Amino acid sequence: MEIQRNKKKPRKGAAMVVVVEAEGASQDKGDLPLSPGVMDEASRVLGNNDLLKEILLSLGLHIPLVHATLVCKRWLHIIANPEFLGRFGKLHPPRLLASYVSTMSGCHMLVPSQGLPTEFVSTLSRAKDYFSDLEKNWCGDDFDVLDWCNGQVLISVENSITDFQQRLAICTPLNPTKDFTFIPHRQLDVPQGYIKMDIYDFFYEKGNDGQMSIYRVRLGCTPTRKSICAMIFGFKDGAWSYNHISTMIDLPSQWLQRKNSGLLIDTKFYMLGPSKYILGLDLVSMSLFIIDLPNGLEHSNPEMLQLSREEDSKLYIIHLNGLQLHIWFHDINNTGNTSNCVLIDTISLLEVFGHIANPSWDSEVDIKISRGGNSGDFIYLHVDDDVYLVHIKKRMVEKVFDNGKVFRVHPFMMAWPPTFTKKIMMGNILK
Repeated sequence: MEIQRNKKKPRKGAAMVVVVEAEGASQDKGDLPLSPGVMDEASRVLGNNDLLKEILLSLGLHIPLVHATLVCKRWLHIIANPEFLGRFGKLHPPRLLASYVSTMSGCHMLVPSQGLPTEFVSTLSRAKDYFSDLEKNWCGDDFDVLDWCNGQVLISVENSITDFQQRLAICTPLNPTKDFTFIPHRQLDVPQGYIKMDIYDFFYEKGNDGQMSIYRVRLGCTPTRKSICAMIFGFKDGAWSYNHISTMIDLPSQWLQRKNSGLLIDTKFYMLGPSKYILGLDLVSMSLFIIDLPNGLEHSNPEMLQLSREEDSKLYIIHLNGLQLHIWFHDINNTGNTSNCVLIDTISLLEVFGHIANPSWDSEVDIKISRGGNSGDFIYLHVDDDVYLVHIKKRMVEKVFDNGKVFRVHPFMMAWPPTFTKKIMMGNILK
C-alpha cells in the first residue's frame, strides 16, 4: 500500500473531527463549528502523543488509519513509526479481501470475501479490472500465480510474448499505476550428475529496508533421489545477484516432486516432502535440514497436508484426516526435533459446515486441500467439485467456487504495512 497525498489544506482555524464508528471505520465530518471548551479539550487529548496513539489504534480498518496521516506531519510520523505499525498490525491483522481462482480450463477470477466493509469495494473493483486486463492483454490463459506479498504478485508467463519460454513477472493489482515488470530469464542448472527437481519462486524481504527480493530455489537430487542439494538465486534491483549451492544432505526417503508446496517463514523456507518429513532451507547459512513428522501426521496423499503460517511467524501444519482438520504447531527454532510438533486444535468439518454438510459425506464425499493457501487462519478445501473457504478460528465457511475443476486458489490479502517514501516523510505538504 503506497500513500499519495492530497495537496488540499484545511482552512486556518478549522477543526477536523474524526469519528470512530462501531465497526472501526472513520468518516471525515468536515469543518464543524465547535465551542471553545470542546476545542480546548480536543487539543489536550489529540496533542498528547500517547493518547493519540491509543485513539489511532482503535481504528479497526487500515484505510482510515492511512487517511489519518493526511491530518498533519505529527500524525504522519506517529503512524509511520514501525513500532506503531507493528502494534496496529497485531491488533488488526490484514484482511482477506478476495480469493483468486484459477481453473483447469484456464479461467481466472477474483472472488470477493463475504462481509467486507464498503471501504474495500473500490479497491477490489480496481484489482478485478487489473486482472481482467492482465489476462486479456498480456497473458491469456498461459500464466500462473506463484506468490503474493504486500500487494505484489509474482506470476509465471509462458506464451508468444515470451517466445514460449517461462518468464517471471511482477504485477501490482492494488496499485494499477505501476508498470508490469518482466524479470530477466535465469538458467537454473544443477551440479553434474544430479537430476533437476522442483523449482520454487517466492518473494523474500531481506533486511530492514522493506525492499523485496525474488528468490528461485532449484532442488537437485542424486539418481537414487536419496540425497539432495539446493541452488539458490536472488533477484533484486534489476539483476540476479545471488548464486549459492547448499551442502548435500541425505534424505529419510526418496524425494518426490510437489509443485509450489513451499512456505517462507522469516529466513527459512519449508518444502513439503514425501510422507514422513519436511525439507527446510536456511537462507542465511544456505544449509538444508530435515523436520520429521510425528506419528499420526504421516500422509500418503499430498492433498491431505498443508504448511501454514500466521502473523506470529510460526510454522503450522494442517492435516486433513477424514472429516477432521488437525492443526499442529512446530517450534521453528528447534529443527529436526519431532517432540516440538504439538497438536493444538481439532476441527470437525461436519460441525463447521453445518447445514451445508450432506449426510452422505461420511462415506461418499471427496475432500482435499486446495493448492495455493498458506495462512494458519484459513484453508481452502475441495469438496467434490466445489471450493470452500474455511475460517479456522472463527469456525465459519463460505463458498468460493462451484461446479468446476479448480487448479489453484490464492488468498488476496490487503497490503500491509503501508509504505511511506522519503519524499512523503520529508515533504512540505503537511504542517
